[in-house]
Amino acid sequence: MSFNLVDLVKGQLGGPALGQLGALLGEDNTKTESALGAAIPGLLSGLTSSANADGGASLFNSINDSDDSILDNIGGMLTGDNSSNMMSQGSSVLGSLLGNGAMGGLASAVAGLTGIGGKSSSGLMGILAPIILGIIKRKLFGGGGGFSQNAGGLLSLLNDQKSNVDAAMPSGFADQLQTSGFMDQIGSLGGGVANAADNAADAAGNAVSGAASNVGNAADSAVDGVGNAAASGGGFLKKFLPVAILVGLALVAWNFLKGDKTVDTSAMTDTASSTVDAAKGAMPSIDIDGTDVGAEFGGIFSSATDAITGITDVDSAKAAIPALNDITGKVDGLSGLWDKIPEAGRGQLGGMISENAGTLTSALDKVQEIPGVGGIIGPVVGPLLEKLMAFTQ
Repeated sequence: MSFNLVDLVKGQLGGPALGQLGALLGEDNTKTESALGAAIPGLLSGLTSSANADGGASLFNSINDSDDSILDNIGGMLTGDNSSNMMSQGSSVLGSLLGNGAMGGLASAVAGLTGIGGKSSSGLMGILAPIILGIIKRKLFGGGGGFSQNAGGLLSLLNDQKSNVDAAMPSGFADQLQTSGFMDQIGSLGGGVANAADNAADAAGNAVSGAASNVGNAADSAVDGVGNAAASGGGFLKKFLPVAILVGLALVAWNFLKGDKTVDTSAMTDTASSTVDAAKGAMPSIDIDGTDVGAEFGGIFSSATDAITGITDVDSAKAAIPALNDITGKVDGLSGLWDKIPEAGRGQLGGMISENAGTLTSALDKVQEIPGVGGIIGPVVGPLLEKLMAFTQ
């Protein structure tokens, strides 16, 4: 291994680019540099965990689709509309790979360690994402590194860099990551390919048992056939057995569900919806210029929950965008009233906003597991959550 991924990312944002980045985030160079020192290894650690959880497939696809030409003009990318687009797209990619809960935890940890604002920390993640993906893409596809140009090669590259990432973690940052919930969120991604395969096999076995009475003997025969093949096929088939079972079950499920039936995803978000409804009832009543700010925030979380929990597929995700944009507009409208709230009231309301935002994030993470949904709502809900969390700083 002849390169250090952490240093390569830092190198892209040194010199004049550091000043541009600081100006973009609204932070001085000292804080910006300190934030980079935490955010880069934090993101690389999260991306490595995400890749190991699914064999590198999702991250490989994102890297393959990334535009590494931005590395040739970082200064230009940190100005004007380019910076906004870069930040938005980066945040969306990270949300799909790590989940909004993990991203919020990482941003909070970086802010807590370095003293930059929460909004600046979130924006920094969005800027770093395409830079990191672009550098990895060049190392993976540029040749000379000895890595296969596939998901397996990506895993080798990232796992080879673990010692560099660990060494780059600032003192005390691990504690910040633990406190912010980042480690719990990343841990939930899985313990690597082996654990993912074990979990897939368990899930497949349970699904076969539950579906047997509905789909007849077809599922039993398919699973028995795969099982017999694995017994005689050695390590290769055993490694891919969970995938084979899941593919077989998907085909059986399609035959069983096709027609007018649709997948019921309501159970994924009912608990989150109930929790948000209960929490918004505790919003303090704070009247500012004739507006009950607490009630307004309660309505925002109620509307956001309704919009998000109503998403069951790509079409309903697209249909939810106007409502989510309207909610974002209402949040912007409350910004002018926030500074007029007494400090004690801001603290109380900020705590409730943080609690509701956390629960809403959990619902979002579930909804974004639906194929195709994350890419549609990510660019909208990411900035919405960022604006809501700005009230908690």
